[in-house]
Amino acid sequence: MTEKILLGFEVKTGKPVHIGLHHLAIFGMTQLSGKTTTLEALISRSGLRAIAFKTKRGEAGFHAYNHVSPYYKARSDWQYVEGLVSVALGEKVRFEPAMRWSIMKACEGAKDLKQVQENAKGLSLTVRAAIVKQALEKLVAYLTLVIPELEKWTFTDTISLLDGVNVMDLEGMRIETQQLVLGSTIQYAFETLTNVVVIIPEAWEMMPETRMTPVKLVAEQFIRKGASIGNYLWIDSQDIGGVSKVPLRQCDNWIMGRMREAHEVERILKQLLGVKIPKEEIQNLKLGHFYAVIGDKVKKVYVLPMGVPEGVGRNVATGVVTPEFVRDNYLKKAEVKEDLVEIDSLRKEMEHKTATLVSDEIHQLEGKIRQDLGKGIDNLSKQVVIYGKDITTIADRQTKLDQELRKELVEIRGALKGKPITLEPKPSDKTTEKEEIHLEDKELVITVTHTDKIIDMTTDDVFGRIMLCALKDLNREGFDENDMSRAMDEHGWHMDRILVALNMSKLAKIGRLLKITTQRPYKYRLPSKLTVNVKELT
Repeated sequence: MTEKILLGFEVKTGKPVHIGLHHLAIFGMTQLSGKTTTLEALISRSGLRAIAFKTKRGEAGFHAYNHVSPYYKARSDWQYVEGLVSVALGEKVRFEPAMRWSIMKACEGAKDLKQVQENAKGLSLTVRAAIVKQALEKLVAYLTLVIPELEKWTFTDTISLLDGVNVMDLEGMRIETQQLVLGSTIQYAFETLTNVVVIIPEAWEMMPETRMTPVKLVAEQFIRKGASIGNYLWIDSQDIGGVSKVPLRQCDNWIMGRMREAHEVERILKQLLGVKIPKEEIQNLKLGHFYAVIGDKVKKVYVLPMGVPEGVGRNVATGVVTPEFVRDNYLKKAEVKEDLVEIDSLRKEMEHKTATLVSDEIHQLEGKIRQDLGKGIDNLSKQVVIYGKDITTIADRQTKLDQELRKELVEIRGALKGKPITLEPKPSDKTTEKEEIHLEDKELVITVTHTDKIIDMTTDDVFGRIMLCALKDLNREGFDENDMSRAMDEHGWHMDRILVALNMSKLAKIGRLLKITTQRPYKYRLPSKLTVNVKELT
């Protein structure tokens, strides 16, 4: 074991770059950055033993490693079961009503998950509260998916490691089962092993930021206390954002490779201790090139792969040869062994495919239903909020209109000075209209004479002022309340437009004006057969 490990060579200068032995986090795009090659090289040059995990088919694996059987030790404490259920739910258990209480009750006195399931079944038959009954039934359903999966795999009860990389093949297992194996292995390493590196693959899935999992539960304990006995956690993830920040805070070595997504690029730049680097530099990093934050220093480095001469690695760092040259002439040969492992993996997959296909499809369907239902509820909640705001706005507008109407009525009463509204002509109105009826003995003779009505008005009241403006200032073909209001303003008779409109309507009712339109603002004109004289008083 060495305290200083050769990472590779500084880009442009070709100077060797070493890192100290500590917790480590590595990020970058899968197959385009060279994360697995970096981890394998560091393990091979450190002299340590490492436990890694293969979780999916087609994963670019290690070239030289020792195969170890999956390890699992049954646990039934409620924190562990809560982490497992969180994986199935895809969210924190605390967001599922009554689920945590149900898990705690079902775990009382249980020795394994099967007993937890039996306890949950019994409780679901006795509880009265519907919400608790539903949570217990869900717990039984989730364990129904996991327990048969555990029973069909063969697990070892101890772990024997050789120097270098040791790989547990978890390919073909459900994600819940993989989580249980990883969690059990980390716990075993923490309790019984020393000078071991545990490599967490797909950390965004195994140790997510948003919820507890069986891996996250024990990994946080391992990374806080493991370094004192030579145990280190190395975190491998495609991105930073989705990984729990608790273990990341304990990592002193950060190795960050090619990344295209803008938000992830920003996260990488924030980890570079204030060193200013263009975003495009991160987005276009070549294969095997990383920015390494080692203690309080930042280096751009080409990582030397395992089995590649140092001179060749230095030539890549200085630009003499390309990373692809190394890949094609050194690493391709090492992939022959990996191809044999891939064939064995395919054989295992065919053996378990029939057994897992139905349960996987059910699991995916459940996830989709939960997702769609969650979106529907969220959209409905948003619409309720919007409708609530609309109703409040309408009510406020109605209240405001009521207040304005009451105010206008007060102003009208004040303008009228308490005088009653009448549709009859004023006593001062003069008429020369005359009707004569002559009666004779045998024959009724009616003689009718007519003279146009003459109305005399003055500007001491609002009616007279309106009629004066209509006679002298406005278009004889038609005018509305707005025209009248402006004309009255010119004479210095300032009056609210609503009051003007009200009095024009009254004049129309007593025949002084004629309404010639049916929609507001109403248009009026002077009657052609009516003579009005208005005396303007000063």
